[in-house]
Amino acid sequence: MLAEEYNKKYWYEETEKHGDVYKYGTDYYAYKLFDNIITQIKDIPDGKIVVMGTHNCVSFDLLCKHFGYNRCIGYDIANPTNHPNVIVKNVMELSEIDYFPIAFVHNDIGNFQLTPAAKLHAQKWAANCVVEGGYFLGRTNINYAKYDLEGTMKDLGFVNFNLQIASTFLDTSKIKKEDLIYHMLSKKVSRS
Repeated sequence: MLAEEYNKKYWYEETEKHGDVYKYGTDYYAYKLFDNIITQIKDIPDGKIVVMGTHNCVSFDLLCKHFGYNRCIGYDIANPTNHPNVIVKNVMELSEIDYFPIAFVHNDIGNFQLTPAAKLHAQKWAANCVVEGGYFLGRTNINYAKYDLEGTMKDLGFVNFNLQIASTFLDTSKIKKEDLIYHMLSKKVSRS
């Protein structure tokens, strides 16, 4: 991992180095995926709704409002908006002692180009917490580092669905085509 790029200053102040990605607001891809796809899922089981990488909490708060603040937990290396449901923690420190039942999780920690170890650690930690019938929103194998995320999720007891299929039964016109192609929704079908 490029440790110098996994810190508060880099992700919150030096946006010219990695882009401000629509200031992580309502035009950010995660907000659009949450608003147009995740909030439409009717069979999310009991458990927590988790966002790994909340940044300024616009997308995260959309989930809090939809699912209830009591169900939602966010993780990030900082919490500049002082959102009451965000845990400030280095995800590399998450381990089995931090496990709790997760019904839905999105891995938006860093990215595979700049913080691959943190991104992959968050992926595996969260996947191991997801309950049967729970969902994981993450990247497909079309990722910068070419990690076999689809195989990893399958090995952890998930069935993967590329988000392109959502356009067959949901209005995804507000979502960029590449965001549908590069992301998948994985559903836990068995405990690994």
